[in-house]
Amino acid sequence: MRKYLSILLALIGVSFAIYWVKISARPVPVAPPLNEPAQNTYDRTIAGAGIIEASGRNIQINPPIPGQVTQIFVRENDIVKKGDKLFLIDDREQNAKIASAEANIARAEATLATAQAEIATQMAAEQSALANVEQLQALLADAEQVLSSNDRLYQSGVIPYLTFNTSLKSRDAAKARVQQAQAQVEQSRALLNSTKAKITEAEANLKLLKAQRNELLVTLERLMVRAPQDGRILQVNMRLGEMLAITPIQPSIILGETEFLQVRVDVDEVNATRVSAGSQAIAHLKGDASKKISLEFVRIDPYILPKKSLTGDNTERVDVRVLQVIYKFQPPDFSVYVGQQVDVFIDAAPTVAIK
Repeated sequence: MRKYLSILLALIGVSFAIYWVKISARPVPVAPPLNEPAQNTYDRTIAGAGIIEASGRNIQINPPIPGQVTQIFVRENDIVKKGDKLFLIDDREQNAKIASAEANIARAEATLATAQAEIATQMAAEQSALANVEQLQALLADAEQVLSSNDRLYQSGVIPYLTFNTSLKSRDAAKARVQQAQAQVEQSRALLNSTKAKITEAEANLKLLKAQRNELLVTLERLMVRAPQDGRILQVNMRLGEMLAITPIQPSIILGETEFLQVRVDVDEVNATRVSAGSQAIAHLKGDASKKISLEFVRIDPYILPKKSLTGDNTERVDVRVLQVIYKFQPPDFSVYVGQQVDVFIDAAPTVAIK
């Protein structure tokens, strides 16, 4: 009995093995794709992955000075003009510095005004001293004439020595007064030059303080971040009260011109020689190949660079190098977005280069 049972089990195992081999050999049916893939458009095609950008590339706006955000004037999808306010960095400290600078300027202007008033007084004193010298020089001339006359009379014995000596002393006294007046003139000139030096110093100090004030005003103006050009707000990555750094992980605001859009196509370097200026191209939206966008050639960036991953992971390593070709297009009737990936087919047929 056990013998027949063993034979039966062996036959069952062999039958199951044959059955399993036949089942495994059947082709597995392939599930149809959810969306039809994009098809080649041209006879000779170069395929590449592209990403939609704002015209002239996306502009990443960051604060020129680190600080806390106190006001945000825009939201995503807002249309802005060049010079429009975007956001404000806390400016209280800067305003306090400007107020202090204005006070220092006022004090320097008062010092300059005082020095200018002093110079008028010193100039008047100099003129008075010069007039006094002229007056005393005239008296000295008279005393010298009297002395000369008395000297002749004394030599002739007409007048006594006492009279001659008196005129001599009068001449010496007049000369001393002239010397004293000339010293006063020199003193007044020295004071005048000192006052002029004070005015020069006061003017230089005032100029320096105004330059420092203007520098503070420029910094204050920079705290109000404005749009560098016309465009649309694509992304706002900050909130009120946040501290912004000069080089944040992500830009505070992304701005772009969306009246026209452009596609940056990565072409593998092995196909770089097949791309020519003016080549026609068509882009297909990922996930919906039925939506096509006709592209207009703009330029070829003349530098082959390592391909960047579109996943956003900047630590990912790739060995592929690509040539970037730029095309532009007008936004179609269906929705497309900046940052959206597209499949691009470039006509590799020879074309006439754009001059």
